[in-house]
Amino acid sequence: MMRKKSASAPAVDRALDVIEVLAVSDRDLSLSEIIKTVNIPRQSLIRILNTLCDRGVLDRAEQRGFYRLGMKLLYLGNRLQDKITLRSVAWPFMQELAEKTHKTIELSTLDRDQLILIEQIEGTEGVRLYSRVGGVYPYFHALAVGKIYLAHMNPEKRRNVLDKIGLPAVTEHTITNMDKLEMELLKVRENGYAFEDQELRKGVRRVTAPIYGFRNDLAGCIGIAATIFSFELEHREDLGVMAVQTATKISYRMGKP
Repeated sequence: MMRKKSASAPAVDRALDVIEVLAVSDRDLSLSEIIKTVNIPRQSLIRILNTLCDRGVLDRAEQRGFYRLGMKLLYLGNRLQDKITLRSVAWPFMQELAEKTHKTIELSTLDRDQLILIEQIEGTEGVRLYSRVGGVYPYFHALAVGKIYLAHMNPEKRRNVLDKIGLPAVTEHTITNMDKLEMELLKVRENGYAFEDQELRKGVRRVTAPIYGFRNDLAGCIGIAATIFSFELEHREDLGVMAVQTATKISYRMGKP
């Protein structure tokens, strides 16, 4: 179990060692058993165990002084499985859409109140339009995928979210007025897709459509993005329809009823 430690974060290495020891054990382990396996000083180990228990990563067993994995890991594992499933299901449809449009195709979802890009096929323009896979963006109002999630929230929750993150002007085209944003979200619900016109990055346009899971809940979004030179306003509806059609195919593969 012991391995060369990273010089950058030894405490994190030690915590991961503890988690791994408990993960491979078929029973609860005592403090003394963990010490023998990970070779961490007693007081340091106690602090690590207390922190991991406080965060739900570990649980204290009924037998005093014994530990087991916590339910937080199950939750995180399920969230990861959801993301992996969405990516694997969506990938062939993303490729198909990329071949048809020659534009950047993006797969995004919501994770812990942040919009995250989980897969991307770059278009032929050679311009990075959003961010690297794994990148997050906090401002829902400035991004088409954010508008999709806002449009699916009830009004009270939407107000709470927007009161928390605000409506800052990311570019001069960003919607910063609440009434105007509500009108935009009404269009999202009517059209079935969201449109972003240079609101996150000047010179970039994007359409995004919602993907639903087997519970008919919002699982993620598929987007088509390009610079304004190849994504003219007259293309908005056609690309929006293509995004919706692709999202529908992915949704049915995800088990949408």
